[in-house]
Amino acid sequence: MNRMDTFPACKKYAGYIVKERNKNTTCRVNYLKVIHIMGGYIILNLNWKSFVSGLLVGSALFSSISYAAPEVVKLIVNGKEVVSEVPAQIVDGSTLIPARALAEALGAKVAWDEGNRRVIVEGEGYNRYMDEQEAVRLAGAAQRHYWHISIGGLGSGAAESFDVKGTPYRLLGGDLDTKAKFTAFIEEVTTPEQAAAYWSKQTENGSIVEVNGKLAQPNADGGSLRNWNGAKAVLVRDGADLKTYAMTVPVGDTGETEQHEVKVRLVPGKGWRLDGMLDLVR
Repeated sequence: MNRMDTFPACKKYAGYIVKERNKNTTCRVNYLKVIHIMGGYIILNLNWKSFVSGLLVGSALFSSISYAAPEVVKLIVNGKEVVSEVPAQIVDGSTLIPARALAEALGAKVAWDEGNRRVIVEGEGYNRYMDEQEAVRLAGAAQRHYWHISIGGLGSGAAESFDVKGTPYRLLGGDLDTKAKFTAFIEEVTTPEQAAAYWSKQTENGSIVEVNGKLAQPNADGGSLRNWNGAKAVLVRDGADLKTYAMTVPVGDTGETEQHEVKVRLVPGKGWRLDGMLDLVR
């Protein structure tokens, strides 16, 4: 049973963070309890100790003030107002806050895990627990990182092609256009050692070159039928900071699968990371 199924009142608010007023209901997958409401403001003073394994957990106190629904309210995080495309609001006596706006205001990264229907929030101290489901999630995230790089990142310069030794290249997008950005992006899902090894591999084989201080790649795209998000993992070697999983990965929709061995390592101060080159999960 999906964890949200145990809290049916939460379903109509999917995508928001909710605490039902006057109800003993806490939506623990996509939601956070709100601390306080007063005079049309939601006051939040949080740090990353509030984040546990991707779930946002907090204490909740609601004022006795009655509000007409829906009512847009201001979201204040650590003294600063957060403005989002979907505003914080009160609907049917419940206070709704956009998960992405709140998480990013706290310096987190937000991802949608389609296979498990989960909102994943990653911040300081995140992902210190690892099991089969988390190993699959990490592999799926690494695959998304691989293809994000392969298509040139955000704002790719693919439309502006130029030749490097007779091969058409394009500039990488602004989120990947320097070595520091490129390796930092990979380190979100792999160990620093594996990120450095992947950088060396890409630069040595010409997959990444530097042009006028910016990174570029061959002007070509690709794709994959592997569905790492839908993989099945079995723990085959266990350890406090290194685990190995045998993963069965679906390929396309024909029922075909591939077998892969995936190692994950606990990186101090960062959490669990793939202990293999990024192209392992392409």
